[in-house]
Amino acid sequence: MKLYNFSRLITKYGVNFETIETKGGKYVNGYWQEGKKEIKDGFGAVIPLAERKIYQSGGSYTAKDRQLYMFKPLDGDLKSIKILYRNNIYSVEQETDYSDYSDVFVYLLKYVSLFDGKSGDMVD
Repeated sequence: MKLYNFSRLITKYGVNFETIETKGGKYVNGYWQEGKKEIKDGFGAVIPLAERKIYQSGGSYTAKDRQLYMFKPLDGDLKSIKILYRNNIYSVEQETDYSDYSDVFVYLLKYVSLFDGKSGDMVD
């Protein structure tokens, strides 16, 4: 039996988002060529960081950063995954696996930029 049950929290406050993973980039004639982007649907609770955590970070985190609570882990290399939620792009900074104690995986999301859904480009 798990010590903590987050399933009600995630079910009640969970939202849909997209994961964008870039695979296989390489240098061609000295220029970086982006790899293929793979987009998948995701579901989890995207929660703002507590003011105390922002303050204690010494400027590393801002009010735009988030935490993501999920039932299952993100697939792939976390350094190549971006999260698209409410027209904002986030990079995955940190994964915390609580699966030994609870039913949740927690990710720290760092705000990257706005997303212009019309042209498919990041803005900022």
